[in-house]
Amino acid sequence: MRHLGPRDMLVLTVLAEMYGAPRDVVAYMLGVSRSRTYRITARWEAAHMISANRVRPVPGSVWVYPTRSACEALLGRAVRYWVPTPKMAAHTRAVLELRLALTGLDLDRWISERSMRAEVGVVKAGEPRPHIHDGRYITTAGDVWAVEVELTAKSAAAARASVAAALQVARRADCAGLTYYCRGEAVKNTVNAAAAGLDLSDSVKLRLADLDVLLAKNTQNRSPASRPGLRVIAGGAAGNETPQVADPNDGRAV
Repeated sequence: MRHLGPRDMLVLTVLAEMYGAPRDVVAYMLGVSRSRTYRITARWEAAHMISANRVRPVPGSVWVYPTRSACEALLGRAVRYWVPTPKMAAHTRAVLELRLALTGLDLDRWISERSMRAEVGVVKAGEPRPHIHDGRYITTAGDVWAVEVELTAKSAAAARASVAAALQVARRADCAGLTYYCRGEAVKNTVNAAAAGLDLSDSVKLRLADLDVLLAKNTQNRSPASRPGLRVIAGGAAGNETPQVADPNDGRAV
């Protein structure tokens, strides 16, 4: 790893926390061109930091993902082997893009699903695994918000159980709130219906946001001068800590 600099290690750490990413997203995190990204990832591969497998689980860029040994070195704990699959690729990418929009490459302001899963540990046989958020982030004001990324609509029963569980875990973790980032009106409507009737009277806010609107806004703000830096990056969160759609219910899901 002697040939890898601070930016290499930062991006590799984010990849280890988030499992992996398609090469075009890696290029954005590095703040370089696609051709330059090829050369950088070739260095990572030579250093055995990323898998040599050329995996394209969905149409688009080849995925870059750290090896198990690299993840364990970067995260300081044992991890399970992971490889991108068609089933998980879209969701994994969406969560990472959301992280970049909210906190940039700041390692201190994002708590990954992988980290929370490690904290839960092995669940005893016969016991249900507690709900694990897709991530949590810390606002510039110091509040912790849990996030869920929903790309497809669940059944009414599954959505209600999922929202109730996510809200319960957010309360236990002393989160200021929980935001659902949804793709499409059907998903928004499903989450909104699932939230109806839940107890929203405590201090934990439940909000609904349009994932693609936030990501589009972040894309428009991208420029050479605003690419992610080495540690603390404002990203898309500045002035927009808890993005939401019009909210007639004053903090309830809309």
